[in-house]
Amino acid sequence: MPRIDFDQVVKPDIEYTVALIKQLHAGQTDQTGKPYANHPQRVAHNVRRLFPDCSDDVVMAALLHDVIEDCGISETDLRQKNYTETCIKIVSLVTKNPEDKRNYDEVIDNLVASGNREAMMVKIADNMDNLHPRRVEELCQIDPEKAQRLGERYRRSIEKLAGALKIDKDRVFGLIESIPSSNPKIQEVKL
Repeated sequence: MPRIDFDQVVKPDIEYTVALIKQLHAGQTDQTGKPYANHPQRVAHNVRRLFPDCSDDVVMAALLHDVIEDCGISETDLRQKNYTETCIKIVSLVTKNPEDKRNYDEVIDNLVASGNREAMMVKIADNMDNLHPRRVEELCQIDPEKAQRLGERYRRSIEKLAGALKIDKDRVFGLIESIPSSNPKIQEVKL
């Protein structure tokens, strides 16, 4: 992949955003020890699978969905990189500030109450990846109670978000199951 000069990008695109999140999440791992940057790529892939007509802003927001929370990036930083206000708003709505005392169900209820369909699309795609059978199985091997607790949380979230988006929750759960767990592309997805 060619090296991207991040200071020279006038209008970010999906390729630029993939390279950016790889740089920002470099060295971070998920709960099972896998490179964290793979997660937002799978979330972006899920957004495209579930909402094939979604805008590139939604896909880029899916890629960026954890950078404020996990990488010390601010909305101002995203503006300086020329992301659109639509993209930044989505990222902001799916970000939980560490000082935020709401529980996960309240966060999802507030996201639904915002009425921002695009942010709900990103969050449902995020939960889809968190519920992928391979990820659940790996977490079960490390901490079965946590895996069960998180699984219940993500299933409730998908049900609420699917209801708000007026999409079939069974289709969402079916898409989660449709990526074979032996598929190496679960780790890194081409968009």
